[in-house]
Amino acid sequence: MAAGASGPTMTFGRKKKTRSIWDDPDAVEVVEIPLEQLHPNPFNPRLVYRDEDIDDLTESIKAEGGVLQDLSVAEVEGFLEYWRGRLAETQPEKLDELEDKLGSVPAGDYVTLIGHNRAISLARAGHVTAPCKITNSKIPRARLLGLPENMRRIPLNPIEEALGFQGALDDGMLQAEVAAQTGCKQPHISRRIKLLKLPTEVQKAVMDGLAVSEAEILLDRLTTQEQLLQAWLVMKEEGIKAAFAAARVLSPPAPTTSKTEAKTKPNPPVPQQQKHSPDDPGPEEAPATGVKEAKPGSSELGASDQQTERTNPEEQREPESDPSAEAAKLRVQACRTVLELGVPSNPRETLRLLAPALLAAPSKAARETAHEWLRSSTKPIGPDAAKPDKYFAEVSASGDAKLTAHVALAVALAVAEHRASVASRPWDAQDRDYLAHLKSAVNYQPTEWEQDRLGGK
Repeated sequence: MAAGASGPTMTFGRKKKTRSIWDDPDAVEVVEIPLEQLHPNPFNPRLVYRDEDIDDLTESIKAEGGVLQDLSVAEVEGFLEYWRGRLAETQPEKLDELEDKLGSVPAGDYVTLIGHNRAISLARAGHVTAPCKITNSKIPRARLLGLPENMRRIPLNPIEEALGFQGALDDGMLQAEVAAQTGCKQPHISRRIKLLKLPTEVQKAVMDGLAVSEAEILLDRLTTQEQLLQAWLVMKEEGIKAAFAAARVLSPPAPTTSKTEAKTKPNPPVPQQQKHSPDDPGPEEAPATGVKEAKPGSSELGASDQQTERTNPEEQREPESDPSAEAAKLRVQACRTVLELGVPSNPRETLRLLAPALLAAPSKAARETAHEWLRSSTKPIGPDAAKPDKYFAEVSASGDAKLTAHVALAVALAVAEHRASVASRPWDAQDRDYLAHLKSAVNYQPTEWEQDRLGGK
């Protein structure tokens, strides 16, 4: 392609630079191209450019008198011709984005396949051209080219990595091939791509510094976009961890009536005796029941009736609830939530419950409770067996280690709950471990009654 007056000039005899893994061995000539003719790769996964990173690179360019590695570019005309056809067949929804970024660019300009940060830093350092190699042969790999280069120089954030990996997969590459090309392990690629299932707001939080491990917990435990966004809002507003926020979303606290509300609850109004005129006989008389009707204030009123008549309705109170029963309901709700979330990744917490349960030989009642929890879960866990004995037999025969661990956890929780519900025995270390597990797994907060039973611990 012919260059204009301000177009590229050929430079020979330059010192050979260290080549990137993406350097084209056929592109041996280095071309000085005006920076104004270089345009970003529209498939560059990088979304955030930090000034401090660009400034560091600018200072390095000033110190070295230029960049240490040439940029890799392709002609805009050939780039658009190839990608318009390819996207029309595979991802037509991406065509508008491509046209927005390059459609109005002069045909004689270039797409920077590798080295966009260097182009920005050269401009800041006062340069007007950049040393480039024209590598049109790399146009088909434009989605993946910037990924390893970016990861090596100025690390991409997790979402940018995910977009880069997904772009390579969209081009028909397998994860194993992307792993070989980038030097990343395949599980790392899978986990990064999974982050793209997060709502946009949560993805932005990951880019801003939310730990990937926290985001992965949300994805492991929640299924809908609404749940994921709700959990993130809880995390942000209350400053709690992802596991606790997920538990909150899956098991919102049941509405309760406070004691104050119960005490101030008005009594139903006492119907007033209606007066009837002589012309209005009033309602029909009730049939005789064999009981003589007593007049108010007469001695014929029974003792209980007189007591009721003397009692001021405002002084009547509803009986207070049993604190032990209320605490038990909350613990059961927490147990159900634990089972909804699955077996904790840290087995020590589970073993602290499983060991005592095994030693205690779970009772029939505990097994029935565990069976009921598992079968009534939002998504029933395990085989569809209505009877506990058949259910546990099928679990044992399944050979599914994950399911077996899940069911064993349910039994251990049921054993611990039945033990804690016995009012005649004081609580001990096993009960403390039980409540500690609920707190660790779903942020369970012991009631005042439970704290008293624990001795204030």
